[in-house]
Amino acid sequence: ALDVIDSLVSDSCGKKQNVDPEKLPWEAIRTTLCKGVFGGRVTDDSDQDILDNLVNGTFVPDAFNVDFKLVDVDGAPTLPEGSSKDECFAWIDSLPSHNPPTWIGLDSAAETERDRLVAESVAKKYDEVKAALSDE
Repeated sequence: ALDVIDSLVSDSCGKKQNVDPEKLPWEAIRTTLCKGVFGGRVTDDSDQDILDNLVNGTFVPDAFNVDFKLVDVDGAPTLPEGSSKDECFAWIDSLPSHNPPTWIGLDSAAETERDRLVAESVAKKYDEVKAALSDE
């Protein structure tokens, strides 16, 4: 899929080193990401909607603006000013180790809900093991 995106960008740029972001094939890039890269792995419609919103809001011409926010929530990161590999990796390293679920378009309560479901699963498995041991 990334080869497809590279090809799409190369075809739109021709031999130019710099191209107007408005002239990039954004719809094709977004479709490739949503359907080709992740689409086959997403089985829930609401998850697909979240993915579509994330990709459609991120892969846009405005992403080339220095002050572009990756998501429209308080505390969301903006893209790094530089574009070299080292600058991008330094920017990634500067991100907090814990990111709120709102950064990827989820409700702020998503983490709490996930924790609740994990706790229920652990309790259920504990009860099953306890029951199996008491039967012996």
